[in-house]
Amino acid sequence: MREGYQGTGPGAITPDGCAVELYRRIGVRDEPQWIARAAGERTRGLRLLELGCGVGRLTRPLIELGFEVTAVDESPEMLAAVRDALPGVRTVRSSIEDLELGGAGGVERFDVVLLASFLVHAGTEGVREAILRTCRRHVAEGGVVVIQRKPAEQDAKLPYERREGEGLIRISSSRPPEGVGRPGARQLLCEYTYPDAKWTQTYLSCALTDAEFEAALEEAGLSVTGYVDPARAWARAVPVGP
Repeated sequence: MREGYQGTGPGAITPDGCAVELYRRIGVRDEPQWIARAAGERTRGLRLLELGCGVGRLTRPLIELGFEVTAVDESPEMLAAVRDALPGVRTVRSSIEDLELGGAGGVERFDVVLLASFLVHAGTEGVREAILRTCRRHVAEGGVVVIQRKPAEQDAKLPYERREGEGLIRISSSRPPEGVGRPGARQLLCEYTYPDAKWTQTYLSCALTDAEFEAALEEAGLSVTGYVDPARAWARAVPVGP
Protein backbone atom coordinates (compact mmCIF):
# COMPACT_ATOMS: atom_id res chain seq x y z
CA MET A 1 0.00 0.00 0.00
CA ARG A 2 1.29 3.46 -0.88
CA GLU A 3 1.96 5.63 2.15
CA GLY A 4 -1.08 7.78 2.97
CA TYR A 5 -3.44 5.54 0.97
CA GLN A 6 -5.85 2.91 2.20
CA GLY A 7 -8.85 0.97 0.96
CA THR A 8 -11.51 -1.21 2.56
CA GLY A 9 -14.28 -3.45 1.25
CA PRO A 10 -14.75 -6.77 -0.54
CA GLY A 11 -12.27 -8.01 -3.11
CA ALA A 12 -8.75 -6.99 -4.05
CA ILE A 13 -7.46 -3.54 -3.06
CA THR A 14 -4.75 -1.86 -5.15
CA PRO A 15 -1.68 -0.03 -3.74
CA ASP A 16 -3.50 3.32 -3.97
CA GLY A 17 -6.60 2.03 -2.17
CA CYS A 18 -8.86 1.33 -5.17
CA ALA A 19 -11.19 -1.67 -4.99
CA VAL A 20 -11.16 -3.80 -8.12
CA GLU A 21 -14.73 -5.07 -7.67
CA LEU A 22 -15.99 -1.53 -7.15
CA TYR A 23 -14.48 -0.29 -10.40
CA ARG A 24 -16.20 -3.09 -12.29
CA ARG A 25 -19.45 -1.30 -11.36
CA ILE A 26 -18.55 2.28 -12.25
CA GLY A 27 -19.74 3.20 -15.71
CA VAL A 28 -18.46 5.41 -18.49
CA ARG A 29 -19.77 8.94 -18.74
CA ASP A 30 -18.59 11.56 -21.25
CA GLU A 31 -14.86 10.86 -20.95
CA PRO A 32 -14.38 9.18 -24.38
CA GLN A 33 -15.76 12.14 -26.30
CA TRP A 34 -13.35 14.57 -24.66
CA ILE A 35 -10.41 12.23 -25.18
CA ALA A 36 -11.31 11.84 -28.85
CA ARG A 37 -11.71 15.60 -29.26
CA ALA A 38 -8.31 16.22 -27.72
CA ALA A 39 -6.72 13.59 -29.98
CA GLY A 40 -7.92 15.35 -33.12
CA GLU A 41 -10.23 14.71 -36.02
CA ARG A 42 -8.97 11.18 -36.65
CA THR A 43 -8.83 8.48 -33.96
CA ARG A 44 -8.79 5.26 -35.97
CA GLY A 45 -5.36 3.72 -36.04
CA LEU A 46 -3.82 6.09 -33.52
CA ARG A 47 -1.61 4.40 -30.92
CA LEU A 48 -2.78 5.37 -27.42
CA LEU A 49 -0.98 4.75 -24.13
CA GLU A 50 -3.53 4.56 -21.31
CA LEU A 51 -1.80 5.24 -17.99
CA GLY A 52 -3.64 3.86 -14.96
CA CYS A 53 -6.21 1.88 -16.93
CA GLY A 54 -7.83 0.16 -13.92
CA VAL A 55 -10.32 -2.53 -14.94
CA GLY A 56 -10.55 -1.11 -18.48
CA ARG A 57 -13.54 1.16 -17.93
CA LEU A 58 -12.26 3.53 -20.64
CA THR A 59 -10.22 0.97 -22.55
CA ARG A 60 -13.22 -0.59 -24.28
CA PRO A 61 -14.77 2.66 -25.61
CA LEU A 62 -11.34 3.86 -26.70
CA ILE A 63 -10.84 0.69 -28.72
CA GLU A 64 -14.33 1.12 -30.18
CA LEU A 65 -13.30 4.61 -31.29
CA GLY A 66 -10.47 3.04 -33.24
CA PHE A 67 -7.50 3.65 -30.95
CA GLU A 68 -4.83 0.96 -30.66
CA VAL A 69 -4.56 0.89 -26.86
CA THR A 70 -1.70 -0.16 -24.62
CA ALA A 71 -3.18 -0.36 -21.10
CA VAL A 72 -0.87 0.20 -18.11
CA ASP A 73 -1.58 -0.38 -14.43
CA GLU A 74 0.44 -1.39 -11.37
CA SER A 75 -2.27 -3.77 -10.10
CA PRO A 76 -2.24 -7.34 -11.47
CA GLU A 77 -5.89 -7.73 -10.43
CA MET A 78 -6.87 -4.64 -12.43
CA LEU A 79 -5.01 -5.89 -15.49
CA ALA A 80 -6.58 -9.34 -15.15
CA ALA A 81 -9.99 -7.67 -15.33
CA VAL A 82 -8.93 -5.85 -18.51
CA ARG A 83 -7.77 -9.06 -20.15
CA ASP A 84 -10.93 -10.89 -19.12
CA ALA A 85 -13.12 -8.22 -20.67
CA LEU A 86 -10.93 -7.47 -23.69
CA PRO A 87 -8.97 -10.55 -24.79
CA GLY A 88 -6.00 -9.61 -26.92
CA VAL A 89 -5.56 -6.07 -25.63
CA ARG A 90 -1.95 -5.21 -24.84
CA THR A 91 -1.43 -4.75 -21.10
CA VAL A 92 1.67 -3.71 -19.16
CA ARG A 93 2.12 -4.02 -15.41
CA SER A 94 4.03 -1.04 -14.05
CA SER A 95 3.62 2.00 -11.88
CA ILE A 96 3.21 5.06 -14.08
CA GLU A 97 6.20 6.87 -12.65
CA ASP A 98 8.52 3.90 -13.37
CA LEU A 99 7.21 3.03 -16.83
CA GLU A 100 9.90 2.50 -19.49
CA LEU A 101 8.57 1.00 -22.72
CA GLY A 102 10.97 0.16 -25.50
CA GLY A 103 14.32 -1.52 -25.75
CA ALA A 104 17.65 -1.20 -27.47
CA GLY A 105 15.95 0.66 -30.30
CA GLY A 106 14.88 3.45 -27.97
CA VAL A 107 11.80 4.54 -26.05
CA GLU A 108 8.45 3.46 -27.48
CA ARG A 109 6.33 6.48 -28.37
CA PHE A 110 2.60 6.93 -28.91
CA ASP A 111 0.34 9.29 -30.84
CA VAL A 112 -1.75 9.87 -27.71
CA VAL A 113 -0.79 9.50 -24.04
CA LEU A 114 -3.78 9.49 -21.68
CA LEU A 115 -3.60 10.39 -17.99
CA ALA A 116 -7.16 10.25 -16.63
CA SER A 117 -8.70 9.73 -13.16
CA PHE A 118 -7.17 12.92 -11.71
CA LEU A 119 -3.79 11.17 -11.39
CA VAL A 120 -2.05 14.48 -12.06
CA HIS A 121 -3.20 15.52 -8.57
CA ALA A 122 -1.14 12.80 -6.84
CA GLY A 123 -0.33 14.09 -3.37
CA THR A 124 2.92 12.21 -2.73
CA GLU A 125 6.16 14.17 -3.04
CA GLY A 126 7.71 13.77 -6.48
CA VAL A 127 5.01 11.51 -7.96
CA ARG A 128 3.31 14.16 -10.11
CA GLU A 129 6.65 15.16 -11.60
CA ALA A 130 7.57 11.54 -12.35
CA ILE A 131 4.16 10.82 -13.92
CA LEU A 132 4.42 13.85 -16.20
CA ARG A 133 7.95 12.87 -17.22
CA THR A 134 6.55 9.47 -18.23
CA CYS A 135 3.94 11.24 -20.37
CA ARG A 136 6.62 13.34 -22.05
CA ARG A 137 8.95 10.38 -22.52
CA HIS A 138 6.36 8.28 -24.32
CA VAL A 139 4.54 10.83 -26.48
CA ALA A 140 5.61 11.02 -30.10
CA GLU A 141 6.76 14.26 -31.63
CA GLY A 142 3.58 15.66 -33.12
CA GLY A 143 1.53 13.63 -30.63
CA VAL A 144 -0.68 14.81 -27.78
CA VAL A 145 -1.00 14.19 -24.05
CA VAL A 146 -4.56 14.24 -22.69
CA ILE A 147 -4.89 14.94 -18.98
CA GLN A 148 -7.95 14.94 -16.75
CA ARG A 149 -7.87 17.50 -13.93
CA LYS A 150 -10.25 18.95 -11.38
CA PRO A 151 -10.99 22.53 -10.27
CA ALA A 152 -8.71 23.75 -7.48
CA GLU A 153 -11.70 24.42 -5.23
CA GLN A 154 -13.46 21.05 -5.67
CA ASP A 155 -11.96 19.30 -2.64
CA ALA A 156 -12.87 22.26 -0.44
CA LYS A 157 -16.59 21.89 -1.22
CA LEU A 158 -17.34 18.83 0.88
CA PRO A 159 -19.21 16.63 1.30
CA TYR A 160 -19.46 15.92 -2.41
CA GLU A 161 -21.95 13.31 -3.63
CA ARG A 162 -23.09 11.80 -6.89
CA ARG A 163 -25.14 8.77 -7.86
CA GLU A 164 -23.50 5.94 -9.78
CA GLY A 165 -26.20 3.50 -10.89
CA GLU A 166 -27.47 1.90 -7.71
CA GLY A 167 -24.57 3.33 -5.74
CA LEU A 168 -23.71 6.57 -4.01
CA ILE A 169 -20.21 8.06 -4.22
CA ARG A 170 -19.45 10.44 -1.38
CA ILE A 171 -16.23 12.33 -0.60
CA SER A 172 -16.88 12.94 3.06
CA SER A 173 -13.75 14.52 4.49
CA SER A 174 -10.52 16.32 3.66
CA ARG A 175 -7.75 16.96 6.17
CA PRO A 176 -4.01 17.64 6.26
CA PRO A 177 -2.13 14.33 6.15
CA GLU A 178 -0.03 13.37 9.15
CA GLY A 179 3.62 13.02 8.23
CA VAL A 180 3.06 12.15 4.57
CA GLY A 181 2.37 13.96 1.33
CA ARG A 182 3.80 16.94 -0.49
CA PRO A 183 3.20 20.55 0.60
CA GLY A 184 -0.43 21.47 -0.01
CA ALA A 185 -1.65 17.87 -0.13
CA ARG A 186 -4.88 16.81 1.55
CA GLN A 187 -5.97 13.36 2.66
CA LEU A 188 -9.47 12.63 1.39
CA LEU A 189 -11.92 9.92 2.39
CA CYS A 190 -14.27 8.63 -0.31
CA GLU A 191 -17.13 6.25 0.46
CA TYR A 192 -18.89 4.07 -2.12
CA THR A 193 -22.20 2.67 -0.91
CA TYR A 194 -24.23 0.08 -2.84
CA PRO A 195 -27.24 -1.97 -1.67
CA ASP A 196 -25.06 -5.07 -1.31
CA ALA A 197 -21.59 -3.71 -0.50
CA LYS A 198 -19.58 -0.74 0.72
CA TRP A 199 -16.04 0.38 -0.04
CA THR A 200 -13.86 3.24 1.17
CA GLN A 201 -10.72 4.80 -0.23
CA THR A 202 -8.37 7.15 1.59
CA TYR A 203 -5.97 8.95 -0.72
CA LEU A 204 -3.72 11.99 -1.07
CA SER A 205 -4.67 14.77 -3.46
CA CYS A 206 -3.03 18.11 -4.22
CA ALA A 207 -5.16 20.90 -5.68
CA LEU A 208 -3.74 22.84 -8.62
CA THR A 209 -4.76 26.22 -9.95
CA ASP A 210 -4.71 26.68 -13.72
CA ALA A 211 -1.34 28.42 -13.45
CA GLU A 212 0.13 25.69 -11.22
CA PHE A 213 -1.17 22.95 -13.49
CA GLU A 214 0.26 24.51 -16.62
CA ALA A 215 3.58 25.27 -14.90
CA ALA A 216 3.89 21.63 -13.78
CA LEU A 217 3.43 20.47 -17.37
CA GLU A 218 5.88 23.05 -18.67
CA GLU A 219 8.52 21.80 -16.23
CA ALA A 220 8.04 18.30 -17.68
CA GLY A 221 8.44 19.52 -21.27
CA LEU A 222 4.74 19.75 -22.11
CA SER A 223 2.73 22.77 -23.18
CA VAL A 224 -1.03 23.10 -22.69
CA THR A 225 -2.66 24.06 -25.98
CA GLY A 226 -6.21 24.19 -24.67
CA TYR A 227 -9.07 22.62 -22.75
CA VAL A 228 -11.56 20.61 -24.77
CA ASP A 229 -14.61 20.67 -22.47
CA PRO A 230 -16.62 23.53 -20.92
CA ALA A 231 -15.56 22.63 -17.37
CA ARG A 232 -11.86 22.74 -18.36
CA ALA A 233 -11.44 19.29 -16.85
CA TRP A 234 -9.71 17.83 -19.94
CA ALA A 235 -6.47 19.44 -21.07
CA ARG A 236 -4.62 18.88 -24.34
CA ALA A 237 -0.83 19.24 -24.23
CA VAL A 238 1.99 18.80 -26.73
CA PRO A 239 5.68 18.05 -26.25
CA VAL A 240 8.13 20.94 -26.40
CA GLY A 241 11.90 21.08 -26.26
CA PRO A 242 14.34 18.21 -26.73
